Amino acid sequence: MCGICGCVFFNSSVTSLELLRQLQQNMARMEYRGYDSCGAAIQCQYRDGDPGIELFKAVGSPSERFWPVVEAGIDQINPGLIQPIQLGMGHTRWATHGEAGVPNCHPHVSSDKREFVVVHNGQITNFAQIRNYLKAQRNWDFYSETDTEVIPKLALYFYEQTPNATFPDVVEQVCQVLDGAYALIFMSSLFPNEVVATKCGSPLIIGVKSDSRLHLSDCRTSLKNGAAEAGYQLDEPNHMIYKPSDSKSKPNVQYYFSSDRPALGGITSYCLDLHDFDIAHARGNGELEISYKYPGSIADRHLKYQEFDQISEEENTFSCKTEQEIHQQRSTIESAVRGRVDFDNHTVKLGGIQAYLHEIRRSNRIYMIGMGTSIHAALATQHVLTSLTNKSVSVVQATQFIDMGEPIAKTDLCIFISQSGETADTKAALDYCNRAGALTLGITNVVGSSICQNTTCGIHVNAGVEVGVASTKAYTSQYICLVLLGIAIAQDFFSMKGQIREIIDGLRELPMKAEEVLNNKQQLKALVELIQECQNVVKECMMFNTDRSNSLYILGRGYQYAVAREAALKIKEIAYMHAEGLCSSELKHGPLAMVQENFPVILFAVNDQFKTHAFNAMNQLVSRGCVPYLIITEGDEVELENNFKNKAEVPFHFVLPKSTPCLQGILAVIPMQLLSLYLAQARGCNVDQPRNLAKSVTV
Repeated sequence: MCGICGCVFFNSSVTSLELLRQLQQNMARMEYRGYDSCGAAIQCQYRDGDPGIELFKAVGSPSERFWPVVEAGIDQINPGLIQPIQLGMGHTRWATHGEAGVPNCHPHVSSDKREFVVVHNGQITNFAQIRNYLKAQRNWDFYSETDTEVIPKLALYFYEQTPNATFPDVVEQVCQVLDGAYALIFMSSLFPNEVVATKCGSPLIIGVKSDSRLHLSDCRTSLKNGAAEAGYQLDEPNHMIYKPSDSKSKPNVQYYFSSDRPALGGITSYCLDLHDFDIAHARGNGELEISYKYPGSIADRHLKYQEFDQISEEENTFSCKTEQEIHQQRSTIESAVRGRVDFDNHTVKLGGIQAYLHEIRRSNRIYMIGMGTSIHAALATQHVLTSLTNKSVSVVQATQFIDMGEPIAKTDLCIFISQSGETADTKAALDYCNRAGALTLGITNVVGSSICQNTTCGIHVNAGVEVGVASTKAYTSQYICLVLLGIAIAQDFFSMKGQIREIIDGLRELPMKAEEVLNNKQQLKALVELIQECQNVVKECMMFNTDRSNSLYILGRGYQYAVAREAALKIKEIAYMHAEGLCSSELKHGPLAMVQENFPVILFAVNDQFKTHAFNAMNQLVSRGCVPYLIITEGDEVELENNFKNKAEVPFHFVLPKSTPCLQGILAVIPMQLLSLYLAQARGCNVDQPRNLAKSVTV
């Protein structure tokens, strides 16, 4: 959930101060991964002329709090110095071990001499045992509460054991001890002008920018410790080297390390992905060596040209990134279907799964696995996938999936849904299914992410970079991609032609109808005031022994149950208000006990098979003094008036454009996203960066 970055510049005209500015920009692009503190380290020259590594740490986000710390501490170094080799690294933190204070900020060091300096994304599960061991062996003091601090100290410990070891050798020894997930970037005063990076479980990408072409050399495995005399012959290469093709002219070569692919957007379009246990070594001569434990496909580690989705820097007329992303949904809905749906012939073609479609159709069971908003996208489409495929479709949270040890067969299709493609729990479930030999399919928003790389096939949702921690446009794009998957599976079945035609006709009109919902957003600002008025009345009731009532029920049934769940999650995420998304049929099974005079409830009563049940639930609520706010579909206004002559009983209703039932949930969730936004703003919350949360849950 943290973000790490590194920069290594050879033969550039960048000053130390400019390097720090570049690191700040890279960290700011990743701060939605963590924003409670940040820090950076650069190789520099101090005022007295001595070389060294200087640290800059700040509590708060990189975009707001980092540069004042740089300005306060820049006098320690020569900021205008241009060196043949400039290198530095940065970190933006989401606290897992220890509070958001300067001692816990990365980078962490082995000692005041900074023999080894590290930034880390991930979680070390055996850090306590390592710390106790190092204390017993060396009696070293630890200044932070983090799991990361053991890493540079462990590097120093191994270096002292083997002082002739190379920088990558030391890092490899460290990694052999660590348990958990990590992406690491190392600098060292013992190995100036060098950077080493490695990963296990957490993403790490290397971007390259060069004035001259880089030449790739595949090097064969070196035989050590008399292996040749023993008759061993190892043919698989275990490392590869990128080197400037014209080293005599001292070309300008830049290497960028990043845990976030979009952070490289606008810097370079050439990158490579490190695999687990790979060790990347940027040498002082401008070469980049990749050593790998598991060969796999060498082509997977080649530099590739990629068009990165960039974080939008356009003139933002919205109050925050989240609001902007909500309003982008007309275009993201269009992007999700563009090139995939033939509206004239009512067919769907998904390139990422086309080669496996026959195998997908032969599967016996379908599992949809994810966490958070992604699991709600699965829940929203469970019924339509069941209907289209005529298969058993289960929706399971990734952690629950692992905990219950579900027996998986090779004939099962397991779908993994993740906006970032790096969600730790979802990746663990994917590993479980891969070991079982199941057919795996990834639905992600980031090309080249871990889930993309480790699934058999996949669908990219094409939502573009999503910065707001609360997922909005990615949810609706996931929803659409799952519907398209169902159509792709079923479209050869003659009995499904009518249903498929109805859905595809609905998809054609969906972007326009989404825009129509967005244009009615002023009504939702009025709903915020009504909800707050009700909560003020409820808080005065002696039945609540709290200073302020924050409770809200959101009720839906059928396709709208998932919308109710997602709406409640959004309100909790960014408005810090207790909200429960419930099936409207659950009221009499317990939740009705919480309802009292003026208790606010949002109820979906859209025009589907459950509309009558929704009105019955509303009658139960009104009879107990509850204040229901209704979401209905166009054409149902007269029925609402006939059911409730007294307008005071239902003081608010929001009218949705009508769509086919399985797509109605997309139109229904947009006003809920806007409502959560306006509630958060009314309560003075940070919408883009809610407390205690981060965008990519990688630990």
